[in-house]
Amino acid sequence: MRSRFLCAGGVSTMLRVVLTVVFTAVLAVGLVFPALGQVQPKKRVAVFDFDNATVQTQVAIPFFQQTSNTGVLGKAVADLLVTRLVQDSACSVIERKALDKLLEEQNLSNSNRTDPLTAAKLGRVLGVDAIILGSITHYDRETKVKGGGGSAWAPLGIGRGGMTSKQDIRGLVQISARVVSPDTAEVLAVAQATGESLHKGVKTNVMDASVYMGGNTADGGLMAEAMDKAVALLAPQLEQSLVKLPPRVALVDGLVADTNAAGRLILNVGGRVGVKIGDRMQVWRPGKPVRDPATGKVLRFDDSLIGEAVVTSVDDVSAEAAYTGTEPAKSGDRVKGLPKQI
Repeated sequence: MRSRFLCAGGVSTMLRVVLTVVFTAVLAVGLVFPALGQVQPKKRVAVFDFDNATVQTQVAIPFFQQTSNTGVLGKAVADLLVTRLVQDSACSVIERKALDKLLEEQNLSNSNRTDPLTAAKLGRVLGVDAIILGSITHYDRETKVKGGGGSAWAPLGIGRGGMTSKQDIRGLVQISARVVSPDTAEVLAVAQATGESLHKGVKTNVMDASVYMGGNTADGGLMAEAMDKAVALLAPQLEQSLVKLPPRVALVDGLVADTNAAGRLILNVGGRVGVKIGDRMQVWRPGKPVRDPATGKVLRFDDSLIGEAVVTSVDDVSAEAAYTGTEPAKSGDRVKGLPKQI
């Protein structure tokens, strides 16, 4: 009889242990799977052409000069970076055509396009979480003559080995990048990378400038290889920085474009700047400007709150909202949304 009770007690204890383990496992699954389902949205970014002002636009070679085509280098780096970011699926990148169209509409010069304040303004129009700007800080070739008593690396490899020689040609490209806030133009993160490519035993002639300029010669795509390596090292750094960025706070500030008697408003802001269906907007009647008496600069506008509107439909550049207020809204009234995370 005693053994029966012991067995029964043992079974009961074992059953409690099993039930405890099962309950713990079910609880863990319930906690883990919802977390797995909460996928963080990808950051939306715009990549502007990199600045190549530090790259020499002309290289002097004995007996003649040849101008290198450095104008496309900044665009090439941007295109390579976009390809890397998209392939890695680390973020959502604005289509190049959309960016070029906006730049053309704004009639911006190349110098203005790399200005952080201008880029931030364009970033707000595009509705991105961050802007990537950058510079090509080093772009150079060095050569080392094979034999002939010389072995040191030298710019352009001239002065050793006569008019024709075999040389080792090394290309070096260094790139720096900045992640910029579209709201404040603040630099949120920086990255830098260097790419190097080496072609050995290249037969060259000192009279052939294209060897050094990256033309269709034995060095082939030496500088293109170095640039690609630099971008390949730069992209992961930027991806890590983008993932760490906090959710952007969208401050919606737009205008009433059209109204009707039923209280329907058409707004000149939409999904690009974070407007969503259900958003509540304050509607303000523009007032007179308040100026600084010392400088005459406009400090603010003496606007009056006249009502509220709830967004009912949205596209990229506009929204429709239902309005209620103390007086009818009209075209030109300002709409302001409360800060929200997007």
